[in-house]
Amino acid sequence: MGSDVTIGEDPRLAVSADGRWITFTAPQRGSYELWRISTRDGELERLTEGRHYISSFSQVALPGSGSRIAYLRSSPTELPDVQVLDLPASAANAKGRARRRSRPRRLTELNRELLDEVQLAEPNDRWASVVGHEVQTWYVPPAARAGSRGAPLVTEIHGGPHTLYGWAPYWEFQVLAADGIGVHYANPRGSEGYGQDFNARNFRDWGPGPMRDVLAGIDALVAEGLADPDRLGVTGGSYGGYLTSWIVGQTDRFKAAITCRSVNDLTSQMMTGDIAGPSFGRLDLGAAPWEDPEIFRAQSPITHARNIRTPLLIQHSEKDLRTPIGQAEELFTILRSLRRPVRLMRVPEETHELTRSGTPFRRVENAVQVRDWFHHFLVAGRRRLPALPKVRGGL
Repeated sequence: MGSDVTIGEDPRLAVSADGRWITFTAPQRGSYELWRISTRDGELERLTEGRHYISSFSQVALPGSGSRIAYLRSSPTELPDVQVLDLPASAANAKGRARRRSRPRRLTELNRELLDEVQLAEPNDRWASVVGHEVQTWYVPPAARAGSRGAPLVTEIHGGPHTLYGWAPYWEFQVLAADGIGVHYANPRGSEGYGQDFNARNFRDWGPGPMRDVLAGIDALVAEGLADPDRLGVTGGSYGGYLTSWIVGQTDRFKAAITCRSVNDLTSQMMTGDIAGPSFGRLDLGAAPWEDPEIFRAQSPITHARNIRTPLLIQHSEKDLRTPIGQAEELFTILRSLRRPVRLMRVPEETHELTRSGTPFRRVENAVQVRDWFHHFLVAGRRRLPALPKVRGGL
């Protein structure tokens, strides 16, 4: 689950003391929940349900063969806190009557003082229709909306591509909303939480299909009068950066874009990233770069870079090993040579995780640069690149 506040841990399993249950976390339709499955008959039990992100947990045995689970829970307007849930050993007792689970108990309020000082916008989820399926999307309303026109809108695209957005906190979304910019985010084909078929629907289709899914959510907001079609922006990180670079190479409808830690050349990415090699390419595109070079060329944003005229900020960290900084340099070289409106923000000493676990002052500065870039083009309505920013404290 994407979040620039809550850090999730790798998927894990916890076996109950009596060996009868395996507990795990998994997403469903934008929520991330606790589940357990019986080792005897495969019975699946959902342990939590809500508009939230359960990002990690720990399980211990209780007297009588029950279990206690402590877990981290957050939501778009709640920062991570610890809750506890006690579970019986079995879903039913010896007479077949269902045993009662305890209600979750909240143990901490770690950020109460901060949350008393700020007003966080609550997103609402929606569904956009695309040929063959529906796409879950969210809309974070802006803090202020002047006049009868729709508000400026920035679309955020998640990475992976097999991750998801959902009911998790995002400071970047809140910073934009506070500046009067609505935020749209979606789970296009390839996202988790909607079944295996949907998760595999972007096979050999990283660009065109997911782009249609993302644009469908934008079109719905424009049709409802919530978004101004003349003040649209788009951004994303990692695979979301890839799709951002792809989209602005296919359409001029966006007035500004930021591509972050992105993949722009699929061939060099599959040969140099820290998950490089034939496996990743074969899993998502059906081949390694040397086995089917044409699909890597056709679906690389740099192949279509000559079409990019949208003012583009390229953000990349110098110590990024997942998507090495050469990905940013390749795209910047093409656009700068063509004299297109582009700027490269090189971030020293940071990795692929800048926005999630980077040095705090650089994370803050990154949020400022994102806000200022979109404010310049979407709120102030300027067409030329902004003056070089005065970096507070230095990136």
